[in-house]
Amino acid sequence: MTGARRARRGWFSKNTAALATLVLAIPLAGWWTTRSDYKSWYDAEPRDPVVVSAGGTSYNNAIWYGASVEQDPRPVRAGSGDALPDGTTRIRVYFRIQVNQLSALDGLGGCQLHLRAPDGRIWDDTLIADDYQDRPTGCTGGYDDKPESWRGKLAQYYVKPVAGKPFETVAVFVVPTSVAGSVQPTITFATKLPQYLAFPR
Repeated sequence: MTGARRARRGWFSKNTAALATLVLAIPLAGWWTTRSDYKSWYDAEPRDPVVVSAGGTSYNNAIWYGASVEQDPRPVRAGSGDALPDGTTRIRVYFRIQVNQLSALDGLGGCQLHLRAPDGRIWDDTLIADDYQDRPTGCTGGYDDKPESWRGKLAQYYVKPVAGKPFETVAVFVVPTSVAGSVQPTITFATKLPQYLAFPR
């Protein structure tokens, strides 16, 4: 046996434990990284519906009632409204919420309003849709201490929510016309994922 061969054999025998550790550590590190990434994605994917009943469903310290969906709604205020891309439709959704204590509104501030198609696609509400909104947006209700005269009969919806009394919030969406009749209103909370509120149409 040559000296070089003896040196190699000696090196392998001295480093057997380190090599075995390396052989185990590399796949384990790969598995752990993949598992961590998958878990992050899995936990952030809204997949567990909490179905809201017509009579009201208690969730996240509030009571949620059935949503009202309007397809291709007319503007509620004077204005032309934004032109839509071909093959799309505007959807307006009214959500009804009630809190028994106003402090519960703090926990509703992180809500995200969506429309969900049967194939799993999700659309967020359109941020610029003032001509189509006659209610506050978001889940915390109104933000004014008193009604403003120009709001007329809609003023009641812009008063801060009252404990024990339902109030409405609105969201406007733009979706492909092909799914406009089948999309379902949903609400997610970052702190509650993978659960989401599902409002039957």
